Amino acid sequence: MPQETTYCLGHTKLAALQWLSGKDDAQPILLLHGWLDNAASFCHLAPNFKEYDVTALDLAGHGRSQHRPPGSFYHMWDYALDVISLLQQSQQPVWLMGHSMGGGVAMLVAALAPEKVRGLIVLDSLGPATAQPHERVKTMRRAIQKMLKQRAARSAQYTTQAALIEARMQGFTKLSYAAAKPLVERGADCVGGEWSWRADQKLSYPSPFRMDDAAVTAYIDEIQCPTLLLLAKQGIFQNALQEVQQSVAAFKGLTLEWLPGNHHFHLEPDTSLQVAQEIRQFIDQN
Repeated sequence: MPQETTYCLGHTKLAALQWLSGKDDAQPILLLHGWLDNAASFCHLAPNFKEYDVTALDLAGHGRSQHRPPGSFYHMWDYALDVISLLQQSQQPVWLMGHSMGGGVAMLVAALAPEKVRGLIVLDSLGPATAQPHERVKTMRRAIQKMLKQRAARSAQYTTQAALIEARMQGFTKLSYAAAKPLVERGADCVGGEWSWRADQKLSYPSPFRMDDAAVTAYIDEIQCPTLLLLAKQGIFQNALQEVQQSVAAFKGLTLEWLPGNHHFHLEPDTSLQVAQEIRQFIDQN
């Protein structure tokens, strides 16, 4: 069973789950989940790395980690600061793994703090979401208007945990019961007999600023470590082959593999083992 831990970073506190090997010389693996997920996203993957010290973070605003203060957005570079602040607490570089949004954060961290990242593993992600320069004024206007209208409205309520699990199964990316249940167990609370998500409602606000393709490429160009990109055959990029090719071309020494499964192929019990095997092979070779 994983252990609970908390990292005090000065500007925030982040909760995490850890699967520790008990070995003094174990290599560390740090896991970053996707948008509106939490550390339990890796509950089926992490146990396959018994000789490593594995830590899965709840990113700020998610799971059991602190929320950003009122008036704050959730920028990708803020997540990068959180992760680098955590990595500064240890002298040992990590194998850094990120899924979806967490993959984008991991790429920024690998570029900004290369001395802290031994290797990079990205799961069904091509990095930070981008937008064209001419879209930025409209995008930021929408985000600020939403923030100005912020109210203390309650999030959606469910009478049972089972109802919340069913709702998560039918989300933007479909999940099996076995995949949705751990996300709900870690990411939801029951208050007064009603279940609701613990995540900060500001996470659903429009992003005020997105980098363009050239900016993301500039970050990719600074990544020095071995990099593995695993994409799901039934994931969000299954019909975006040109976008995949353009992203892959920006990397130096990238290993790309397509694996069976949906966007959460690392969390689904029937596909997580093959994802783990590909990752272990990559780590062993590097």
